[in-house]
Amino acid sequence: MDDSTGHDFAKTCGCKGIRTCLLCEGEITTVKTSQGNAEGLMRYLYCNQCHKAWRHIEGSQCQTEEMDFPGVLVVEDFITPEEEADIVTVIEGAEWKMSQSGRKKQDFGPKVNFKKKKLKLGGFTGLPNFSAFLLDRMKSHDLLKDFTPVEQCHLEYDPSRGSAIDPHFDDFWLWGERLVTVNLLADSVLTMSCKEKGKVDVTIQQTSNCEHGKKPVARTSSTLDSKLLVPSNESSSLPTAVTVADPQDMTGSQDMLESNSLRYCDAEVAIPMPRRSLLVVYGDARHKWMHAIHREDITGRRIAVTLRELSSEFGAEGAHSQTGKELIDVALSFGGSAIS
Repeated sequence: MDDSTGHDFAKTCGCKGIRTCLLCEGEITTVKTSQGNAEGLMRYLYCNQCHKAWRHIEGSQCQTEEMDFPGVLVVEDFITPEEEADIVTVIEGAEWKMSQSGRKKQDFGPKVNFKKKKLKLGGFTGLPNFSAFLLDRMKSHDLLKDFTPVEQCHLEYDPSRGSAIDPHFDDFWLWGERLVTVNLLADSVLTMSCKEKGKVDVTIQQTSNCEHGKKPVARTSSTLDSKLLVPSNESSSLPTAVTVADPQDMTGSQDMLESNSLRYCDAEVAIPMPRRSLLVVYGDARHKWMHAIHREDITGRRIAVTLRELSSEFGAEGAHSQTGKELIDVALSFGGSAIS
């Protein structure tokens, strides 16, 4: 990235174009002052137990809005602390490359030109050895029984670099239905946003809890009056829980429901990603909603291990089935090293 003085900031970080991080922002004149939530959006919190997104209504002690949010699976404690430590040790044995927006990366996959829709094996020698046991465990979940990854990417986020990733879709030409991530070293939040102007139904109800009654509605301190917040876990960086009136004290309140709607583009959904959890994004969450990691949601060093499968175009009946077969054979050798 060059400025008017001719300095090349890509030498100290991986930022290009409009992307910036804390390593280069102090050197350039025009800086995005916030990497956080878009102003004016209704922010909902996803609950993996009821598979709905919830929002506490401002100014109310007991009213919440809920909307269905399909296409997300979060499996907490997918790996053990000992397994996490072993995986991180292996990852640290490979060289990190600087990436954009304060991230570092390691790639295990084919060399791809997405604009020209071209790919080649290049130096791809397969997924790393530790991925074999991760894939075996993934397949114990119905959603992932037939999951066959051909690419793996490690992304390191660090608050000292202002690491983040802007709202985006993963490519649809090469990558398939499911995006799978194992979250290491720190809690974080995946934020979903949508540009569509169609309407999504929401339900307003007189309750402070998710419908299964096990988890209080949670909000981030940046979007709710701090008087309503109490720590849900002293060591966790995930959104904290709201202290509100007990709905059981409100006669008949559980039956008071009201339907409403809002535009997709007026909402964003925060998906908590606990440390050592597995996240799967598919369906509407993959195709309709963009995903992002905000700088404010990186509170400690985090490593994301993301695996991707092939699209139908590279499947057995697709136009590029032979290329797909070659990629699968190489990937599942589990003897790969990071692409240099």
